[in-house]
Amino acid sequence: MKFKSGQIVTISNKNLHYSPDGFVTCPVEKNGKMRVYEKINLMTYPSCNDFLGKSTLIKDGDVATICKMIGRPERIKRNNEFTHYDVYEVLIHGKIRQVFKHNLFLFS
Repeated sequence: MKFKSGQIVTISNKNLHYSPDGFVTCPVEKNGKMRVYEKINLMTYPSCNDFLGKSTLIKDGDVATICKMIGRPERIKRNNEFTHYDVYEVLIHGKIRQVFKHNLFLFS
């Protein structure tokens, strides 16, 4: 399922800061909060400097609004098995940030 612009989601990092393949999808601080960034570099992910720009510290369960889908990293296969790597632009705490689908859940 693809998220649509305007949908309300929660962002989670509980046991989700690594993808099923072992790649970091959200940098997590020692206090358990995660850092979301202005940009995830789709040309280089997964590498060691993929999260770029200003960041916002959020806690598990924070609510965000989907702005748009950005895309999938170039090094990740395009089949449906890897949709958790799709990157979305979200509005959270008044800031625009990018987050992997792996960490997004429809708000209920």
